[in-house]
Amino acid sequence: MTIVLLFFMVISSLLAQVDRNASSEVRELYKRLNDVSLSINTNQKILLGQQNAFMEGRGWRYGNQEIGLDLKSDMNEVAGLHPNVYGIDFSEIGQWNKELIKSQIQMVHKKGGVITLSWHMRALIDDGKGDQSSKDKSTKIVHRILKGGDHHHILLKELDRLIEFLKEIQNIPVIFRPWHEHNYSWFWWGKNHCNKQDFIQLWQTTSDYLKNQGVHNLLYAYSPTQIESNYLDRYPGDNFVDILGVDHYFYNKIYDLALIGMNPLKKYKEGIVWLCEESVRRNKIPAITEFGQESSHYNRFWTDYFGKPLMKESMEKLTATREAPKKGPAYIMLWRNDQSDPKHYYGPVPDHKNNDNFKELLDTGIFQGL
Repeated sequence: MTIVLLFFMVISSLLAQVDRNASSEVRELYKRLNDVSLSINTNQKILLGQQNAFMEGRGWRYGNQEIGLDLKSDMNEVAGLHPNVYGIDFSEIGQWNKELIKSQIQMVHKKGGVITLSWHMRALIDDGKGDQSSKDKSTKIVHRILKGGDHHHILLKELDRLIEFLKEIQNIPVIFRPWHEHNYSWFWWGKNHCNKQDFIQLWQTTSDYLKNQGVHNLLYAYSPTQIESNYLDRYPGDNFVDILGVDHYFYNKIYDLALIGMNPLKKYKEGIVWLCEESVRRNKIPAITEFGQESSHYNRFWTDYFGKPLMKESMEKLTATREAPKKGPAYIMLWRNDQSDPKHYYGPVPDHKNNDNFKELLDTGIFQGL
């Protein structure tokens, strides 16, 4: 058994990510995340992350004028450590904060942290009926921005903006998480707004165009909402995905029952086991790419909902063999703490009733900050 496990760990770490021309920094990040995932077999570790962690928190937001300041985060104020994984959304990068974000990316990378980039891309066709946000579904977009469509040049123009930014930080590896939560329909690339073939082509076109334009500092993360039977329905293929992720949220007792079903926590735990086992089958890295509950108000939220489902002991109880999968989640990323909305926060904040429970989570020694 030990020999088989060691063989699996070596082979898994040697296999390259989907970009065969990936930079040495990306290869190092791939190996690091793979090693963290494999640590479930030895001394389990999971990287802690949060969206916008160093750019905003409850009651504060940084811009270019704060360049040069030490990193600040709500998590650090509560528990004395920063998130290890820094989530950024490309749609939120503007002239007011671009230089700050670039400097923070450099700082986080230098300290040993990980960068992940999502993109709530604006609607690329303006029919005069919507607001051109990522949730503008007033017209069908995807088919028209693919090759052969009348707006394909608009997609390439948007990708060129991303390429320009990524080349400014090309020495830093980034987990890129495009077209997320596509198995629901709140974004214009969601399941009710394009067919399966068009979505897969959109993903593959994005990846191929970035690589063909010389962008080689990315790992690619796939992240539907919830672990459901349709998780792989629009999967772009193993040659286009490095990380199998999931975006999972808890809401309230009634809504969770309606959305997730009976015993939502157990269903989530079972989903995590499936995700990890599928990652082993496909030689991918499993991760929880978004997670949280607005205001984090469930009792013992951090230990019982955030922590235990990812731990080896919890997974062992749910597998047929009573053995945990050979890979565990490499990281889990909380959504952001809004600077102005008193209820819209997903990480620990000062003076919250569950802060002692968050510290109890950290006492397990499994979750690693910066």
